[in-house]
Amino acid sequence: MSEESKPAVLAAMGANFAIAAGKLVAGVLTGSAAMLAEAGHSFADTVNQVFLLVGINLSNAAADEKHPHGYGKEAFFWSFLAAIFIFVAGAAFSFYEGIRTLIHPHPHERSHTELAIAFGVLGMAFIFELASFAIAIRGLLRGARRRNWSIVRYIRQSPDLTTKTVFFEDGAALTGLALAALGLFLSQSTGDESWDGIASVGIGVVLTIVAFLLGLQARNLLIGASAGKEVRDAIDDCLRGFPEVERVVRLLTMQLGAHSVLVNGELQLRRNITLDEAEDLLRRLDAQLAEGVPEVVDTFWELRGP
Repeated sequence: MSEESKPAVLAAMGANFAIAAGKLVAGVLTGSAAMLAEAGHSFADTVNQVFLLVGINLSNAAADEKHPHGYGKEAFFWSFLAAIFIFVAGAAFSFYEGIRTLIHPHPHERSHTELAIAFGVLGMAFIFELASFAIAIRGLLRGARRRNWSIVRYIRQSPDLTTKTVFFEDGAALTGLALAALGLFLSQSTGDESWDGIASVGIGVVLTIVAFLLGLQARNLLIGASAGKEVRDAIDDCLRGFPEVERVVRLLTMQLGAHSVLVNGELQLRRNITLDEAEDLLRRLDAQLAEGVPEVVDTFWELRGP
């Protein structure tokens, strides 16, 4: 997972830090609520990249006595924290700035230099975010090609939350930049600062939606989601390929990490076999699964006689 996700996370972190500083300066100079909301959004995104990097590093730790199935779910936990932080530090601040401006719309006299700085920062931010977004999309495309999925299906069903978090954050950032530019332009053109407040609230709505979508996906994986249907079907097909197995009585799976699955199954055998034969069957079965379904990292089997 780290090979696919880390470039996207590092690119997003560098871009967001530089963008946040520029937006903050422009927001202070122009007094734009939408610009300040965008600065808060970018600072929140920068912290989120740190969360995601921590998740990547911790999820790669080897299994031990306390965590015999490994630490793959660390990535899910830190992605969940990122979703919460998007809402708390990004959306909440945007709503606050927007509502404050709508309630008390103080007019701002902005010079041409201040406006040039503001729109220049927005343009620079758009370029940086677009570059980071492109890297995130490349990561999603690699994952989708590996599973032979469409990118839409990968975004909806893949357990790789790290790359998807960067993708959603960058998408929200590009939308937020467009809203901030539109709000500032309309405020300056009409002399009505309410447009700036509306833009800030709009940014808050976008961030809330993103936080909600990411939070739901992280929650599903944290509470023990099964592997995807294709993985379950591949496991089932593999088991049925052994002549000793009459039927699969029960097959349970759990997603342990972005690319790791736990399997617990009960198999009914076609004939009575000795203990040595049963042990040999399980060895061959695990070897076949490791080759045909590499996501499977841990297995537990119960054997039932005819």
